[in-house]
Amino acid sequence: MLTESSEDYLEAILVIRRLRGSCRNVDIAERLGVSKASVTKALSSLSAAGFAEVVGRDVRLTPEGGRVAGSILEHHRFFESMLLEAGVGAKIASEEACRMEHCLSEDSFKKLSASLGDRGPKEGSSADWRGSVPDRPRPET
Repeated sequence: MLTESSEDYLEAILVIRRLRGSCRNVDIAERLGVSKASVTKALSSLSAAGFAEVVGRDVRLTPEGGRVAGSILEHHRFFESMLLEAGVGAKIASEEACRMEHCLSEDSFKKLSASLGDRGPKEGSSADWRGSVPDRPRPET
């Protein structure tokens, strides 16, 4: 079982790689507001657990790490868009979505998401920010 902190690292790696095409320790430290030493320690744990690997200076997700990170990002996007649709400011919505993304099991999340159906945020609405993070990573260079 991953900790919330480990999930945050996986999500950060995924987002950084999608935005930049690569990911370094310093990028993760800046995104999460932690020290480079904390990133190194977290990456050691994630690598040992089979979720991430460091190749040279490039931090990469393993297939399992990518699956988990994608699920976490999906939860974040869902909760953030719901909060934005409800009128919560963007900064607060993102911060609170980060906390909310960790509190439901995958089964409960799927049921909640399915039950909202057409009542969820609409694509193209002010709450739809799916395009802010690319859905596909840039090709490896």
